[in-house]
Amino acid sequence: MIVATDKSGALSPSLGSRVEIVSIPCHFHASKYDQLEQLFLPLLSGAQQASDLMGVRARGDRSALEAAAYMAGELLRDRSFAPVRSLSSGAANLYLLDFVANSFQVDTTVFSSGAGNEALFRVRIKGNIRGDKFEVSDPSTNHLLFSFGKAEADRANFFSHDFPSLAHESRKELTAASERRNTAAEVIDLVLGIPVSGTVLTVRVQKANSSVEVKPLTGNSTLMRLPISAMNNIAKLSETIGHYLGSNATARRSLENAGPAQPDGEVAVAGAHSGPSDHA
Repeated sequence: MIVATDKSGALSPSLGSRVEIVSIPCHFHASKYDQLEQLFLPLLSGAQQASDLMGVRARGDRSALEAAAYMAGELLRDRSFAPVRSLSSGAANLYLLDFVANSFQVDTTVFSSGAGNEALFRVRIKGNIRGDKFEVSDPSTNHLLFSFGKAEADRANFFSHDFPSLAHESRKELTAASERRNTAAEVIDLVLGIPVSGTVLTVRVQKANSSVEVKPLTGNSTLMRLPISAMNNIAKLSETIGHYLGSNATARRSLENAGPAQPDGEVAVAGAHSGPSDHA
């Protein structure tokens, strides 16, 4: 018998959990179990028991179908679960048990808050029914976020505290890494007008490997180099270049000699474009 852990004993206003077993024509809805820790380990234990009783590892696919039928019978006898044929009902947690593929999977909603940041998103947990390692991924991209073992899942507050935090931080790092790759692959060639001491000096900003170089509009000399992350904030980039030119007379003169300066206020940004660099 599957015994879910309902700490409050009260019906939850959430959408609960849904369990689908491959080869079984209906699925099972548990309306009062919306927390991951309430069903994850009990369902995993029940699936392992069904697999062992039917001898799935020794007898193959036929015994896997028998294990699926046994598991469905256990859920039918548990009053916490209601058989439902329609797949239209939503749920906070969507469990998928596949005894033939030896797969235990759950798509779950994660809410994480802390340090003034809040996030609500879906993740997928997948592992073997007869295994002790589970991988957590983004279901929309299939990118791996992190993994955990059964021993960690057994710890108190793992799913309510550690799991949301790990998922949130892993998603943030994945997004940051993707942005870094995209920026590194971009061709950057910007023309900026920089206000300095009453005039606007024109510079060209180009990417060079893992940095950006500030150059005169004509010529290939480099006035200053900045990290590639400087491109994340153009206003701050312009301010940084302005401070440098204001304190470096040599660099300022090289720009003034390269072309006529414009009166302050006439041009704030002379122009910006992305395309193949003339001096890459």
